Amino acid sequence: MKQYKPGDQIGGEYEVLKVFGGENQSGMGVVYLVKNREIPMPFVMKTFQRSLSLIAKKQFLSECNSWINAGAHQNIVQAIWVREIADQIFIAAEYVAPDEEGRSNLSHFLKAGLLRIEVVLLWATQFCDGMSYAKSKGVLAHRDIKPDNLMIDQTATLKVIDFGLAKSMESNIEKIKKNRWWSFRKHKITETHSWMKTGSAMGTIFYMAPEQFINAKGVDHRADIYSFGIVLFQMVTGNKYPYRINFDRKDNQGEFFKAHSVQPPLLVDSPLMPIIQRCLAKKASNRYSTYEELRKDLEAVARQLNIKVPSVSHVAKEDVELFAQAQSYFALGESGRALDAINEYTSKYNKNFCGWTEKGKIHLQRGENSESLSATKKSIEINPYNSHAWNNLGIALNRTQHPFSEIKIAYTNAIFYDPCNTVAMMNLIGPLVIQKDYLLAAELVAKAMKLSPEKPIIRQKAEALVREFTEAKNFIALKILLSGWTEARPNDVDPLHNLGLIVLELGDLEFATKCFKRVHELCPQDNFSVVQLANLCFKQQKGRECLDYCDELLKRQYDDPNVVAMKARVMNWMGAYELALNFLQAYIDKYQTIDLFLVVRAELYEYQEKYDLAISSLQHAKRLLESTVEKHTSDNLQFIDEKIQRLSLLK
Repeated sequence: MKQYKPGDQIGGEYEVLKVFGGENQSGMGVVYLVKNREIPMPFVMKTFQRSLSLIAKKQFLSECNSWINAGAHQNIVQAIWVREIADQIFIAAEYVAPDEEGRSNLSHFLKAGLLRIEVVLLWATQFCDGMSYAKSKGVLAHRDIKPDNLMIDQTATLKVIDFGLAKSMESNIEKIKKNRWWSFRKHKITETHSWMKTGSAMGTIFYMAPEQFINAKGVDHRADIYSFGIVLFQMVTGNKYPYRINFDRKDNQGEFFKAHSVQPPLLVDSPLMPIIQRCLAKKASNRYSTYEELRKDLEAVARQLNIKVPSVSHVAKEDVELFAQAQSYFALGESGRALDAINEYTSKYNKNFCGWTEKGKIHLQRGENSESLSATKKSIEINPYNSHAWNNLGIALNRTQHPFSEIKIAYTNAIFYDPCNTVAMMNLIGPLVIQKDYLLAAELVAKAMKLSPEKPIIRQKAEALVREFTEAKNFIALKILLSGWTEARPNDVDPLHNLGLIVLELGDLEFATKCFKRVHELCPQDNFSVVQLANLCFKQQKGRECLDYCDELLKRQYDDPNVVAMKARVMNWMGAYELALNFLQAYIDKYQTIDLFLVVRAELYEYQEKYDLAISSLQHAKRLLESTVEKHTSDNLQFIDEKIQRLSLLK
């Protein structure tokens, strides 16, 4: 099958903007982000990686038409058309753009760990709404419910995608013995970006109901409810799996079948566990019979926890497209047209939080801060768990000069409901620095750096905070920030340098040594790190290592007086007095104006109880110092006088 690349034209009319998936990267095939003159927004075109038989093509067209006939719903990714172009079958669908963290589906959120129960309940009820609507329009079963097929748009709204495609893919498999689950063993299981997403021709075995292994064509919506039970388990456990599976085995399809058919799900401490157990009942008849029934139980849990689950008005097809146009116009920089579209949408659907969230964002981009504040507050009133809305509220409050306490609450809530919202973290740092809350600011930027180490804005903020904390001499905050930075970006040399110096200032010699060793690995020719390592070994009385670092510097002709003095002292400690004296004397002869060498020679003489020679060397150093006019001379002279006086008493 032909693979297109950005800039290519599909069928002479669809320009490829971006390519997703491809061989060994996605279960279905390739996804192209495209544009054309007829549709006023970018959309995606999905196709298979391989050729389809005539029967498979007919089945695929039938399933796609079911998806298209389902129409538009705020919790379904809308299918636009399906057609054959250049001997390939394509389905065009709504494009769900990623948020500012690059996330566009539930898998992205699950990778970060545990979700807030409020968010879990919100997305679970939205799933029920979308699936219930699809079922009412004749879609009997999705057959591939999994995190990758649950999109999350930029208003934090869940949308189901890829209705019926798993069944269509199954029909093209040859030599599958009907009603035999072990047919899986005949086909390659392609693992994509994580162990929780292994694609199979008959579905995705991590999420398949028991009956789907036996008769994939005959399953109904209760198989999808089973699959969602596994997704729900992942959502409340930080992406854990409800069954014990040996994932190290290459050929473990049989294990999955047995797990789905026999194993009870692992118990977890969650108010949603009874719902999960019912979803994962082995017999379809023991599961929820309708999505409305499942939603009712989810709402009951929400009431027990005093959590508000927003009710959403059904949106007509043309108005779903209106909302999509508002988002597209905004992305294209046409904020006026975007505002017109979203104003029309919110006037019709006053209780749908997504419209108010989008309206607040558009006003914010236009600099209409009071209007943004009003719209965003309306969004939060309807759905208080939307991280994007709380972040926008913080920006609007800041621009309208509200108290820092209100601004801080808004950003804190944004992070509370989405612990990976690095945009809100960066926005919160400003108020924290003004309030001199350096420790929390350091923790936030360190966390943001670990979450998104490639984001330039986070590194820029980190650099600014390093300067701020340094001026304030807040070494604890510096250690927190730089530790997070170097953990996230272990090859960044400057932060490693700075961290080494900070922990050295705090007295942690072992940590400082670790930092400068890493710098030395990354930049072997960097003299500063070697000097620091020599000094650290000297302080920790690691004589052999200290000598090695000193020799490395001296071989580079880095004749720093302190390095020379350090080597002479260590040689003396290690019993090589004569060698130390001869080594030092060579430098005294070469650099006759460096008083430090004379002072160290006096130490060597003193060590051998040669007090007259030691005093003579110190007097020589004193004469050199008296001939200089440097600021530190008086202190050094006092030190030498005290040393001469002490040695005189020992004679």
